[in-house]
Amino acid sequence: METMEPQFWSMTYQDQISREQALDFYDELDTVELEEMIGTWRGFELRTGHPMDGILEKMHWYGKAFHSVDNVDPLLFYKKNGSIFPADPGRLVDKMKLVPSDGGEARLRMVEHRGRITATMIYDHLPIMDHFRKVSVDVVMGMMDMKNHPLPYFFYLKKLGAPAIR
Repeated sequence: METMEPQFWSMTYQDQISREQALDFYDELDTVELEEMIGTWRGFELRTGHPMDGILEKMHWYGKAFHSVDNVDPLLFYKKNGSIFPADPGRLVDKMKLVPSDGGEARLRMVEHRGRITATMIYDHLPIMDHFRKVSVDVVMGMMDMKNHPLPYFFYLKKLGAPAIR
């Protein structure tokens, strides 16, 4: 498959893209294996008009850390002093409040999504799954699938070295 990376970066420079454009692009990308997700990733939103657009950014979302398939920090945020910490996703979703967690609030599994089996992050205590597709070796596009919310939320992750968390 030819690289989709130039098209992807062009899409990220737009203020907003259509949900259909995001879905079409996502469907063209390769799947991701579990071991490819291990590491720390910097997160960025892809704005498609979803009700969550801009919310994580305003809360200083940093990204995600995949320590192992059974130990994932699904939401990392940064403080003004630059320190990075995992937040309790249940509190964030329920009250839009950042509450530090001990970490490990999710896990990774291979899940069929949109007709293909790919690495998927499953929250431990929320009806949410983040499905990943590969843009390049160090960039994945994510689609959040939340039960009872029909609109997908799109984001992308760039793989980093391991930052000091907490």
